[in-house]
Amino acid sequence: MKLSLARICAVIALVTIPLTAQAREAVPIVDYPDNTIFTSSGQALTTDQVKNAIVTAATGRSWQVAKGAKGEELQAMLQVRGKHTVVVTITYSAQAYSILYQNSTNMKYSYVPDTNTRVIHPYYNRWVSELREGIRMELNKL
Repeated sequence: MKLSLARICAVIALVTIPLTAQAREAVPIVDYPDNTIFTSSGQALTTDQVKNAIVTAATGRSWQVAKGAKGEELQAMLQVRGKHTVVVTITYSAQAYSILYQNSTNMKYSYVPDTNTRVIHPYYNRWVSELREGIRMELNKL
């Protein structure tokens, strides 16, 4: 009897896990303000070197990069499967850079006024975290 019950539980788990994975709850947006720039050489960088490292990291991860509205600002857009789009603003200087949410499409974005929180599909935070790590790695090469 115990063996049969174990099999039933396993079948139920196999059926419900994919449903749970598809119904992901929105999570708070993670912005990355004021990331200090570190290089392996320890030398100070120019703003052009920082910009080039950001563009290299972003394009290497399928983000499209365009010049932002302000001088040292970029807009990076990621489109996934032609269905999901996220856009971030990346500001930078010779000492630091920031990655901030700008907008998205089909990512369950909403603003929760009770808690003053912006929420979004959890993949957004993963994609932006991977972008941030890519930028860190490119800057570290310099």
